[in-house]
Amino acid sequence: MGYDYKKCTSEIREFAAKINGAQMFSVGESVMEKKIYCVKYGKGGRKILANGAHHGLEYITAAFLMRFLREYAASVEGGTEMFGYDTNALYEKVGLYVIPMVNPDGVDIAINGLDITNKYHRRLISLVGIHSFNRVWQANANGVDINHNYDAHWSVVERMPGPTKYSGPYAESEPETRAVTEFVRGEGFDMLVAFHSQGREIYYDFDGIAAERDRAAADRMSRASGYPVCVPAGSAAFGGCKDWFVKEFGGGGFTIEMGSGKNPLPEKMLDDIFEENSKILLSAMSELCFD
Repeated sequence: MGYDYKKCTSEIREFAAKINGAQMFSVGESVMEKKIYCVKYGKGGRKILANGAHHGLEYITAAFLMRFLREYAASVEGGTEMFGYDTNALYEKVGLYVIPMVNPDGVDIAINGLDITNKYHRRLISLVGIHSFNRVWQANANGVDINHNYDAHWSVVERMPGPTKYSGPYAESEPETRAVTEFVRGEGFDMLVAFHSQGREIYYDFDGIAAERDRAAADRMSRASGYPVCVPAGSAAFGGCKDWFVKEFGGGGFTIEMGSGKNPLPEKMLDDIFEENSKILLSAMSELCFD
C-alpha cells in the first residue's frame, strides 16, 4: 500500500468540501489523462506554489502537503498558532496554492506496478522493456523524468526512456511539465517550493541567478527546520522545476529534500518529519508577508 493518486484525490476533494474558502481545480492532465489537481487556500495577493511527487517513489511529499493543508486550515479556523507562526496573518496576506501530485501516473506505477491490460502500460513496456516497475519507478508514463524535463539548461541525462533521469526528447515535452509551467506563467507566483525526498537539504539557486534575498530566505528556512542550505551537483543541478522557476523569474524558487533514507520513504516517517517541513513552508510563506 502507499499514498497513490486515488487516496490523494479523495483527500483533496474532502478538504475542498469541508474547508471554508478552499478551492480545488485541475491545472492539466497526465499522460494517462489523470487530472493534476491544485488546491488554493488563502486570501492574500502574494502567491506561493508548493508542489510534490514529481517522482513516482516520492509520494510521501504528496502525503505531507495534504496533511499540511489540513493542519494549517485547522490552525486558521481555530485561531491558533502553528509551530510558532501566526497562520491567520499568513492566510490574510498569502494565497497558498498546492499541487500535491505532479506525476500521478508515476506514483501509481511505483506503488501498484503495471497492468498489462492498460494500453498506456503496454506502451510503456514496449518503450522500456522491463516488467518490474514498482519500487524503482520515478518517471512518468512516457518513461520521462519530469524533474529533468523543465527548460533550465535542459540536457539529455539518460538517452532512453526508463525508470529515472531520462529528460525527454526536448524541454517541456511532457504534459505534466507543461501543466505546471503554463499554470505558473498564468498566475504570476511570487515563490515556488518543490518538495522532494530524500536528503534533508534546501536548494535555492540556479546558475548563479538567485538574489541575496533568496539566500537569506533559504537561511531562515534552514534555521527553522535544521536542514542545511546546499548546492546540488551533477544532474541534480539543472532541468528541475525550481531551476526553471529561478531562470524564468529571477529567483524565489526552492527545492526541499525532505527526510533521509532510501526512496520510497515509509509513510510512518511523516510523523517524524512533518514539523520540520511544515516550518520550511510556513517560513517561505512568511517571506511574502515582509519582503
